[in-house]
Amino acid sequence: MTEPQEAHPLAEAIRQMLDNGLPSAATVHLGGVPSGTPTPYVVIYPDIGTETPADRSLADDVSTDFRFQATSVGATYTQAMLTAGMANTLLLTTIPAVTGRRVRPIRQEGSQPVRREDESSPLWFATAQYLARSDRTS
Repeated sequence: MTEPQEAHPLAEAIRQMLDNGLPSAATVHLGGVPSGTPTPYVVIYPDIGTETPADRSLADDVSTDFRFQATSVGATYTQAMLTAGMANTLLLTTIPAVTGRRVRPIRQEGSQPVRREDESSPLWFATAQYLARSDRTS
C-alpha cells in the first residue's frame, strides 16, 4: 500500500531539480508562495501518491503514481510562458533522484493556456499536470 510520506521525498526532489535547472531569477516553491514573492516563479502542487492501477493485481509491492501540477507565474504573458516552457523541458528530460526509489521518466498529462489572474492579481500564469511513477528499490 502507498504510504503518504513516500510522496514527499519525490515532491522535494522535483522542486530541487527545477530549482537547480531554472535561471537564478526564477524561484521554485512547494505548495504555495509567500505574499510578495517576486516573479517569475514556479509552484509545485503535489498529491500524496497512489498505487498504480495496472500493477495492483500483479504483486503486493506496486508502483506509486505521483501526480503534480506545476504553475508558472510571471509579471507578463511572455515571462509566464518562458518559465513554463523551461520548467516543462526540465521535467520531461530530467529524472529526479530519490533514495530507495527508481523514478521513471516524468510524463505530462495536461496543460491549460497561459492566462491572466485578473480577480486577485495582475499576474500571468500557466499550469501543467504531470505524472511521475516510481518503484521501491529496497
